Amino acid sequence: MENRFQEYSPSALLQPYVDCYWDRAFFGDKNEVSSLQRCVPLGTIDIIIQTNEFHCSLLINDKWEKLPKAFVHGIYKDSVAWKAFGPARSFGIRLKPEALLKLFNVPVATLFSNFTCLDTFFGRDMSDVTERIYDAASIGEKIAVAETFLLKQLKNITEQRNYLEEATKLMRHCTGNVSIERLSEQLYVSTRQLQRSFKEQYGVSPKTYMRILRFRKAYEYAMQLDEFSWADVTYHCGYADQAHFIRDFKEFAGSLPQNFI
Repeated sequence: MENRFQEYSPSALLQPYVDCYWDRAFFGDKNEVSSLQRCVPLGTIDIIIQTNEFHCSLLINDKWEKLPKAFVHGIYKDSVAWKAFGPARSFGIRLKPEALLKLFNVPVATLFSNFTCLDTFFGRDMSDVTERIYDAASIGEKIAVAETFLLKQLKNITEQRNYLEEATKLMRHCTGNVSIERLSEQLYVSTRQLQRSFKEQYGVSPKTYMRILRFRKAYEYAMQLDEFSWADVTYHCGYADQAHFIRDFKEFAGSLPQNFI
């Protein structure tokens, strides 16, 4: 069974909030089952809509559970194993964590390392968007539906200063290589307040979130290498040593780097 995955950039107005749109398609017989797939933590929130009748299933407590037609997941700390049953296809809107606060005025702490149906989290207002994305004939049309909806949400944004949003952006800019103390000084907020707010809104500590960001950089960099090199990835991504890099990679990906890649 062939697996195709493609990412697409958002429009300029939405780039501060949307990491990317993505489309995944499996090509094969309706009775085929894909090989084991694994999603690694990226420090983002995804809205995912399965756009045909062949749904994917997630491995939860050693059991395969069918995923909803449309769902949203929060920031994950661990990798997630899943499979496609039949020629499944899905469309995703990958959001930066502060986007839910800015665009929808909802925290994502309850979704930490978890997912829920889209209607359960956002209410019935999302049903129309879900159906229009499901019925769209091309990836371009799906993105257009998502963009139209998200651009309307921009009206909810206020221009008040938000230190949590600023902290999250600075962490991404530094790809996790900045201390909590330095962030607190730069944002004129106490370390305790920053840690408490981060946990309350995102469900994860700022230290763990920064480790996820650095892991993502290492993962994406390693995947681009023609030949994997421990020293190269360790140096390029700001790890203190190879042991530190291996420990983080194994924790977040569930496997040693060379085996996973």
